[in-house]
Amino acid sequence: MNDRLLSLVDGVVDADEERLPLLTLREARAAIELLRLLAAGNGEGSHAARHLARNLVRRLPSG
Repeated sequence: MNDRLLSLVDGVVDADEERLPLLTLREARAAIELLRLLAAGNGEGSHAARHLARNLVRRLPSG
């Protein structure tokens, strides 16, 4: 499961897909905090959650 989730996350970064504006800034920050909470554990998907959270944080405006 963890490998499958990580391949999905990596596929998003590597794909040359059109990005869609689906979230407000506040929703994006909440999603990142939830991903960090999931990433803090050692369960299924924790590594993929860390990876996705890092990718999303880099795309948020600073401030």
